[in-house]
Amino acid sequence: MKKHIKNAMAVAFFAASMSVVSAANGAEVTLPVSIDQVGKFKFLVSAEPKSNVYVIIRDADNNIIHQEVISSKKLFNLASLVDGKYRLEVQNARKQVLTSKTFNILTEVKRDMVAVQ
Repeated sequence: MKKHIKNAMAVAFFAASMSVVSAANGAEVTLPVSIDQVGKFKFLVSAEPKSNVYVIIRDADNNIIHQEVISSKKLFNLASLVDGKYRLEVQNARKQVLTSKTFNILTEVKRDMVAVQ
């Protein structure tokens, strides 16, 4: 029985030490990763410092419009995009989506009528 407990403790210690090594090497990013709207056409993408995540902007047809790697934070100004539906994704090195945000850009023309006496 003592031998089984020692083996279980050794396996647990080994697994814990492997996860520390992976985290120290920056091999995998999970959370915290966030996408926050900070202006009318601006999103701030934040990840843990030195994490190297992929930021991808896709259109309604799932075409990649823009992609880049960031290592902690970046402000994306999307004012130059034409009207349409878009998705901003943050992916890890294995191309797994960590978080995403869908948004629409719509130009509205407003008309008013004012009666003059």
